[in-house]
Amino acid sequence: MYTTAHSRDLAFLQARGDIYEAAEDGELKMLSITDDLDLERVAYPFVLPATKRFADSLAAEYHKGCGQRLIVTSGSRPIDEQPPNASPKSVHPTGMAVDFHKPAEPCLTWLRKNLLALEDAHVIEATEEHHPPHFHVAVLHQAPEPRRAVLASATTGAASPGTKTNVAAGDVAPTPVSNRAKSSASTSSGDDVTTYRVRAGDNLWTIAQRHNTTVERIEQLNGLHGSRLRVGQTLKLR
Repeated sequence: MYTTAHSRDLAFLQARGDIYEAAEDGELKMLSITDDLDLERVAYPFVLPATKRFADSLAAEYHKGCGQRLIVTSGSRPIDEQPPNASPKSVHPTGMAVDFHKPAEPCLTWLRKNLLALEDAHVIEATEEHHPPHFHVAVLHQAPEPRRAVLASATTGAASPGTKTNVAAGDVAPTPVSNRAKSSASTSSGDDVTTYRVRAGDNLWTIAQRHNTTVERIEQLNGLHGSRLRVGQTLKLR
């Protein structure tokens, strides 16, 4: 989980203000209570868009298979508020992870079987925690138009012949969340060339999204041959 987060340039948000700002900017999405999903003492019900899609999709299948709502117990959590027993490599500060309540049987078997199946498909990485009891799930991949994964039935723990239960999966990385540093774009006179000064945590994808351009365009304008940026570097955007 930690290696994936760093390889995709996900920001590890430091404080609660960073969480709220990311949500305000649309970089994190709010998990909502629905007919399929419930929230239980969730301080920050915000996650990356791919993680929200996964949670909503899994909750719908869980409800159909078990007759219960899937309960989320944690979403994003800033570094400043990590519990004492949290791993220093926890990915909760990125928004890619979500925690699920550990249910009673037969839903416990359903959840274990299906999380393992999705882990085998490299969609997620899941851990069953015991103190307190819950399932910690980090979404590694999820496409806007998902492929389908076969899920197990609630009673047998195995997929019924000819029956496929659908949970969103795919190969598209979760949307990176930039550091909370605000854009420092300025417009120069004459050629109306917009420039941007690189801040800590920036990457080409987030800069392009923020300024309605593309990574390819930024690379072309600045003669870049790789994705590495320097803090303080000035980029042409148009």
